[in-house]
Amino acid sequence: MAELLWREPDGPPLAVGVVPLVLGGRPAVALPWAQVATARAAAASDSAALVLSDPRLAGSRWAPLVATGRLTLVEDGTGELFTEELLDQELRKHPPARALADSPMLRREHWWYLPRLVLVLETDEVVPGGRREGPADAVLAVDDRGLHVRTVRVDDWDGDPLECRGGPPEVTGPAVLVGQELSVPDLERWTVHTTTGRYGEGRLTAVRPAATRDLEPVPGLLARVRRQRALERTCVRALRAAGHG
Repeated sequence: MAELLWREPDGPPLAVGVVPLVLGGRPAVALPWAQVATARAAAASDSAALVLSDPRLAGSRWAPLVATGRLTLVEDGTGELFTEELLDQELRKHPPARALADSPMLRREHWWYLPRLVLVLETDEVVPGGRREGPADAVLAVDDRGLHVRTVRVDDWDGDPLECRGGPPEVTGPAVLVGQELSVPDLERWTVHTTTGRYGEGRLTAVRPAATRDLEPVPGLLARVRRQRALERTCVRALRAAGHG
């Protein structure tokens, strides 16, 4: 799993949890069409970062890193690019995808899951990152005429200001703290939380806390069905609005 962050001209950086992929030797992510607004906003930004900070579900050669650059969006309305170049990677990395696309029959039934919004990172820099060790750790991104990204430790999430141990020195600006809670190994539950404010001198002030930082509860059968149907409806609606399907 990874965090994708980008600059937002009217506020703190924005962030989503993503499955990191590789397309043509470049870092990429492939969002379903339900996230069309997110994909287009990220691609419109002048600076983005793909952060690998969470060791859960990672392979033996995994190492934390931060890749920065600018995103290019490929609107794959047919699913051809995703199916041919990225689907195998997603099936290996993202267990929930297997229930929707792990066989030709499933891919026909869930055709709306294959068209994707592929964001490719044109990297300017790749540097070692900080490893998150638990819920006290988060990724901090500060916008000070550019993205400054670190893995930090927050000992007291109820504080205001929030002390961010390991934050970038001599950097000031609107900021976001992003963390992820996962159910391992199935990834059926995945909570991404963001806390925003203004960063300076190792602290986040004017804090706007996340609604929750807890892992979502185990869904029942009805909740699972409703969630999949909601994803399908949203994807189909976005595809049709863009002239696909």
